[in-house]
Amino acid sequence: MNRAIAAIVCVSTSAAAQPSEPDKGNAKALLQSGLKLFAAKDYLGALAVFKDAYARFPSGKILLNIGTTLVKLDRPAEAANAYQGYLDSPDVDPAKRTEATRILAELDQRVGVLEITSTPNDAEIELAGEWRPATEIKRTRVAPGEITIKARRATYKPLTRTVTARAGAIETVALALELEPVAKVSSPGGEPAPGPAVVARIEPESRSRFGGIALAHVDPSNSGAAGILGVAVSLTERVSVRAAAIVGPYFGGYAGGSVALLTGRVRPIVAIAMPMFSSDGLRFAVRGAGGVELQLTRSFAMIAELGVEHLLNPQDSVTSPTLFVPALGVSGRL
Repeated sequence: MNRAIAAIVCVSTSAAAQPSEPDKGNAKALLQSGLKLFAAKDYLGALAVFKDAYARFPSGKILLNIGTTLVKLDRPAEAANAYQGYLDSPDVDPAKRTEATRILAELDQRVGVLEITSTPNDAEIELAGEWRPATEIKRTRVAPGEITIKARRATYKPLTRTVTARAGAIETVALALELEPVAKVSSPGGEPAPGPAVVARIEPESRSRFGGIALAHVDPSNSGAAGILGVAVSLTERVSVRAAAIVGPYFGGYAGGSVALLTGRVRPIVAIAMPMFSSDGLRFAVRGAGGVELQLTRSFAMIAELGVEHLLNPQDSVTSPTLFVPALGVSGRL
């Protein structure tokens, strides 16, 4: 790699030797100084000069010098980002593209690659203490290990995510920011304050993780229904577990859980459960369902599910062990 790197540095300097504007002239002078430092193996000094040249005149060819110097300093993640910037630049030298691509592929075996997206897409992303627009950091290299990523945008809640970067692997990171709840500020008389709208942030009210649940499981094939009465416990904002009693026409127990696909007032859910009931002996079944939870108030929600239940040990008189069993009910919590 060293012989190829030396060749790339020389070509990069030659290509930058044609400037006419003052900034290009300053960049050329800095490049000459940087090359002397590079030749003298003062790589830290050369890196500082090359970065100064790039700040004055952001040419992709200067990024090539920066990447080459970072390789010498054994800083592969930064070097790979510089090479990627060079390959993405409009003034990439076609004669050097293949070699630069090969060097980048070698570096990528030593670093982790993060492909970052954000919602909204104009958020700011922080990596290694530096904030940058999300549009500029869609694909970046990092040292292997745990990486903390932060995202922010006005009127949205800040977000922090920790991911594990692995050498030679690509990690996709999707950052979805949530809007801050806001309310208009009223004048002392109760009317909205005149002039531009003023908003104040409201912290969401906390509610208990524990609540009650009541569902009616309807069996259309037998024109019957079973009541499910029990408790629900929220493990996270999206995941909850249920434990309940089955009340008529057969009696037993019910254990399961649900996952909300979205947060908000209308929450699509996926639920799984294992009903156990007594009918000429103890019977076991498994249930899978999809549906929606509609949050009517902070403490009260309606639930509707379309589910399928399969009897694991049906009675001999049962013609089909698999049944379509929709459910409708409510949940409440303090």
